[in-house]
Amino acid sequence: MAGSIRARLASATAKLKEVGAYDEAAAVESVTGPRGYLLLRRTEEGTTSPLSLTVPASLKQALVSAAEEFDLVLDALAEEAYRKVLDGSFVPPESGKARRGAAAPRAVLQVQVDAQLRERVQALLPGLGKSAGYRVTEASIVLTHVCEELGIERPNTAKAESLEMRFPKSLVGHWRERAEAAGVSLEQVVEERIPSLLDGSWVPERSSYMTTSERGPRTSRWSDSSRQRLWLPIDKELLSDLREKAEELTESTGHLMDPGVIVRSILTDRFGEPAE
Repeated sequence: MAGSIRARLASATAKLKEVGAYDEAAAVESVTGPRGYLLLRRTEEGTTSPLSLTVPASLKQALVSAAEEFDLVLDALAEEAYRKVLDGSFVPPESGKARRGAAAPRAVLQVQVDAQLRERVQALLPGLGKSAGYRVTEASIVLTHVCEELGIERPNTAKAESLEMRFPKSLVGHWRERAEAAGVSLEQVVEERIPSLLDGSWVPERSSYMTTSERGPRTSRWSDSSRQRLWLPIDKELLSDLREKAEELTESTGHLMDPGVIVRSILTDRFGEPAE
C-alpha cells in the first residue's frame, strides 16, 4: 500500500491502459489533474450545510491526521453518521463529565454535510433523546462516529471495560505475527508496559500520526480498505489508569495521547512496523 492516494490512482491509470480501458483511464486522469475534483463536484446532487464542532485542538489535529493516514474524507464520515441514525443502527452514547484540570485549547472542526440529511436527523433529535434518556445532538452523532471510524477514543465516552481501536490491517497483522512468534499476546505486552508508563520510566515516542505535519500533507502508506478494528481485553483497573494518564499526557504535550495512540506506541516499540 505504499504511496499516496494520488500515486495509487496514477498506478490504476497505467493498469487500465494496459488492458485497453482508455476511456476509464482518461476519466481517472481528469479527476487527478489540476482542479480535477471540481468535475466530481458537478455530479453531486443537493446542497451541503456546514456543521461546526468545537473540540479540543489536540483532538482536531488527531482526527485530521488519522483521516489523512486512511485516505478518508471527514465530510463523508459525517454524512455516514447521519445515515446510520436515519436507518436506526446508531445512537451515540451519553457523554461523561470531563476530568477536572487545566482547560485544553479549543478549535473548530467544520464538516460539510448534505442539507436534507441534516434536516431529517434534526427532526429526530427530540425523540432520540427521549428514548435514550439523555440529550442527543448533531455534534455528538458526528463526533462519536468519526472517532469510532478513525480509531480515536472520544473524550468522556470511554467504555469502562474495553478498548477498541482501529489501525492499518497490515500493521495489526505484523504485531500479531511477531507476538505469536514470541509466545505472548498483544494485551499481555500492553499490560506489562502500562506500569512503566504510569511511573514515568517509559514515555511514548511522538510519531507522525499524532498530529499533522508542519511541512505539509504526509504521504500515507495505508488505504481505507486496510483499516482493522483491534479489541484488547485489558485489565479494568489498568485501563482506567491508562485513560487517566492519557488525559494527563494530552494536557502536558499539547497533542492527543488517547489510549489508542499509546497502545500503538507500545506495540510498535516492541514489535516494530512491517516493511513497506
